[in-house]
Amino acid sequence: MKNTCYLLIPFVLLAFAFCKKEFDTPPLKQANDGTRITIAEIKARYYKNILYKFKADSNLYGVVTADEVSGSFYKEVYVRDPSGAIRVKLLYSGGLYIGDSIRINLNGIVLNEYNSMIQLDSVDLSKSVVKLASGLKPQALSVTLEQILANTSATNTLQSQLIRINHLEFYESDRNVSFADAIGKTSKNLKLRSCSGQSITLRNSGYSNFAAELTPSGNGYIIAILGQFGDQEDDMQLTLRQYQDIKMDEAVCATQTTGTVYLKKDFNDNSISSGGWSQYKVTGDVPWSTSSAGGATSPYAKISNYISGGNQSCETWLISPTIDLSDALQPVLSFRNAYNYSGPELELYVSTNYTSGSPSSANWIKLNFNLSSGNWVFVNSGEVDLSDYLSANTRVAFRYTGTENSGSTWEIDDVLVKNK
Repeated sequence: MKNTCYLLIPFVLLAFAFCKKEFDTPPLKQANDGTRITIAEIKARYYKNILYKFKADSNLYGVVTADEVSGSFYKEVYVRDPSGAIRVKLLYSGGLYIGDSIRINLNGIVLNEYNSMIQLDSVDLSKSVVKLASGLKPQALSVTLEQILANTSATNTLQSQLIRINHLEFYESDRNVSFADAIGKTSKNLKLRSCSGQSITLRNSGYSNFAAELTPSGNGYIIAILGQFGDQEDDMQLTLRQYQDIKMDEAVCATQTTGTVYLKKDFNDNSISSGGWSQYKVTGDVPWSTSSAGGATSPYAKISNYISGGNQSCETWLISPTIDLSDALQPVLSFRNAYNYSGPELELYVSTNYTSGSPSSANWIKLNFNLSSGNWVFVNSGEVDLSDYLSANTRVAFRYTGTENSGSTWEIDDVLVKNK
């Protein structure tokens, strides 16, 4: 970056100077080959939470696939070569554009990560970058959501790539809404899904020049940079480079009838395990059972660690059978719950990879719901959104815990999973 200064001399003997900042463009010229290094070789030097600093001259040759022009990115560009793609964080903004062929001398540059995004950090355009050509037209790689979600480690080969995904659509709640908050300049996360039920986040900056544009309501394609904010499926995210990179004007996926039921358990048959339900005692020997106590007109599920005149330390799970939500659009879970006495709260979890045995053998996500206020008063949980867990192997579970000194009695009934 250079400073161009002007000296103003008014009629009085007072002089002052002011400076106007301008952005340098890396020089367009030929460059010696030197020692070449590929993006794949650069990423091979990455170790989680460890900074790696290049201490010798080595040159990366690549093409810019995303720039800062639209405002979607700030002080960063994305560069691709035949071996992969990488995020390049810049010391200052401006100077590189989509289609620029560049050489980056890595001497003194740091390789690190930001929430699983591997990057070359604090690159000085004026010292480290030479522009070799301009006007190239990098094409996006055509991939599917299945390919993206198959590997979510920081070293996955699709990270930072310019990709194209066909046959996507926004969730109903994210259709015909602004891409971001153009007034408050805040980012927004929107959800996209495929017709097979898999989903991914589209994150948009409030500083982008299309922030106020409305999202399409149909099905189609998106061209975007693939990033991530962690190493789980839900952490993968897309960033749109420019408004013209999205087109969704075809018919949306076939939808289920509102109210389609995927799971129903009312315990009226006086059985905890009917319909494929199971329970697992992690610690202690406190089981779930059915009850009609309190003048109930029909049975419900009940658990209490107060046994034989005292509390027992325990952890017991009540786990649903497999729920096939692979074709669902807006599945929600609801149930009624009540409790009495002091003790830990009942907890609700969801998993897409549990098969059998100990709950610790799978990944479980804790979900929030409306809790009873106590005194045996049943309340409705409210609609618990399951749209982030569209799998043929979705399960929900209730986790009960008690200690030697305390423990509530919890009751649940009318468990229902349906399409909203």
